[in-house]
Amino acid sequence: MQRAQLFPLAFLSLCLWVNGCALFGIRTSERYDDRSFSILNLNLFNQRIPSTITNKNWRGDWLFRRERLELIDEQLRISRPDIVVFQELLTRRGSPSESDINILNFGALEGYEWDAEMVAFYKDTQEMQYNAAAVGLPVKLSSSDKVEKKHWPIGIDGFMNYSLLELDQQPILLINISMPISAQKVDHWYKFVSTELQNLLKELGICKQRLVVSGYLPGGVVWPGFAEFTETFELKDTATGFCEAASDCLTSSNQNDLFMATAQGQSPSHSERIMVHRDALVSFSNVVMNKMKDKTVYGGPYGLQRLWASRVYGWLADLRLQRCPAS
Repeated sequence: MQRAQLFPLAFLSLCLWVNGCALFGIRTSERYDDRSFSILNLNLFNQRIPSTITNKNWRGDWLFRRERLELIDEQLRISRPDIVVFQELLTRRGSPSESDINILNFGALEGYEWDAEMVAFYKDTQEMQYNAAAVGLPVKLSSSDKVEKKHWPIGIDGFMNYSLLELDQQPILLINISMPISAQKVDHWYKFVSTELQNLLKELGICKQRLVVSGYLPGGVVWPGFAEFTETFELKDTATGFCEAASDCLTSSNQNDLFMATAQGQSPSHSERIMVHRDALVSFSNVVMNKMKDKTVYGGPYGLQRLWASRVYGWLADLRLQRCPAS
C-alpha cells in the first residue's frame, strides 16, 4: 500500500528531470537550450616571463612558439571544441606567418570564426597581444551596437573583453578575463570586474543564465572579492564535481617544465576556469592540453628537454545553458 502511494510522486519527479513533464506549468526542455556546446579555455603564453633555468630570453622567438603551436594544434584536433577561448594570443606586426590566428586557422581551427581584441602591444618584439575566441558551428558570432567599449584593462597586466555569441537564436555572453598576475591585489579587482559586467549585462539586455566567464580567474571561497563576484552573478565553476582529487583540477603543475621555469614563486593551482550560471547543466569538464613531447627542437637553448604546449593547461567543458526566465 505504501509503495502504491509513493510511486506517483517518484514517477513525476523522474519525468520532470528526464522528459520535461509538465509540472506547475514548467517544462525542463523549454527552460534549457535544445543543444549543448563545448568550450575550451587556453592561455597561449606570450613568452614575456623570463625563464629561471637560463639567461637566454625567449621573448619574440617564433621558432619555439611555432613548435608549441604544433603541439596545441595536435591536441585541438582531438578535443574539437565548439568554442576556444584564448588569452595571450600573439601576432607580429608586418609578418602574417608569425600569427597564432593564421597558424591555427590553417590547422585544427580551419573554418572557425574569430573575434579578437587587441589588449597590448610590445614595442621590443613588434608583437600584438589579443584576447580572442574561435567559434565553430553550431555556435555563431553575433554583434551588437549597444556597447561601444569592447575591452577593459585590469591593473597593469590584466584584461577583460567580451564576445557576443548565438546558439539556436539564443544569445550567449562570453567574458574573457585574464586577471592580474599579482595575487595580492586580485581580490580587489573582482569588484571592478563585477561593476563593469553588471553594466554590460544591462546594456546588452542579457540575463545571468546566458553568461559564460572564461580565463585566468584565481581565487577561492576565502577570498572576499572572488566569493562576492561569484555570488553576484550566481556563478559556479564547471570543474565542481568532476575532480576526484584536488590535483585532478590543477591547470598549473610542477610536472610542466614551462611552468616551473616561469613560476616566480607561484604554486600549482586551478586558476584557468570556465564559470557558468549555477543552473547551467555541465555534462563534462576536464583538464586538457596537458600532453607533452619527450623532445623539443627549439626549447634546448632555454634549458628545456621536453616540450609543453603552454605554461598552463587548458580547461574543457560541455555546457547546456538555461534560457532567460520569462519576465
